[in-house]
Amino acid sequence: MEGREAKDLLYEQFARAAKAVSSPKRIELLELLAQGEHTVEALARATGMGVTNSSSHLQVLRGARLVGTRKDGTKVFYRLAGDEVAVFL
Repeated sequence: MEGREAKDLLYEQFARAAKAVSSPKRIELLELLAQGEHTVEALARATGMGVTNSSSHLQVLRGARLVGTRKDGTKVFYRLAGDEVAVFL
């Protein structure tokens, strides 16, 4: 990858991350996930949001590559995508 293309990709990812954390509720979700992985239901309870709203916020964070998921049966567990996300937070 050439210099300009690499820079453009880096700037795009930075903009996605900045947009994703522009919501106070998303920052709260990230803070909770920094403490360990949780289901969307547990995150919804902890934040006082509905499951649908929490899930929408988590999808934005996932799209920005700030969170990852793990499936266990019918449950989906969310976690920070890596230690660098905790540093970013």
